[in-house]
Amino acid sequence: MKLEIINSIVEVIKYCIFFRIIWVDIKKRIIPEESVVVLIVLGLISAIQNDNLEKYYLGICAYSMPMIVLYILEDYFGKTLIGFGDVKLMMGIGGLLGYFGIEKILNFYMILYIFSGIIAFLFLFLKKWKKYEYIPFAPFIIASYVIFVIFKK
Repeated sequence: MKLEIINSIVEVIKYCIFFRIIWVDIKKRIIPEESVVVLIVLGLISAIQNDNLEKYYLGICAYSMPMIVLYILEDYFGKTLIGFGDVKLMMGIGGLLGYFGIEKILNFYMILYIFSGIIAFLFLFLKKWKKYEYIPFAPFIIASYVIFVIFKK
């Protein structure tokens, strides 16, 4: 009974933090540090409850690695693609999801890039965004997480 209550509280906090991240990224173009730290701590709490510290750590590393590579490529090409806040957000999401194989990571990134590509194309087509305008990426990452969690089962 206590475990169910703790899990429910963690879920409510997680989605409140997600909403805050989306709101701040759209309004201020930054992902708040404290929100990412809370996500990492929530993942740690969940990992301790499920006795999954190894999968928690590997999830943080594995889910953020493609974003780190993309962030490094920015310097090479001299073009801003993502911010480091997006990398840290992926670390938090990786901690929440845990590591369950490379296939899950590839599926997550496939959902992320297809979903964000379709929405960005629609917004550009409908002239809501301009071609080189800032596009917040955190809402796409969080929406992909929600889609991934819903269809993971």
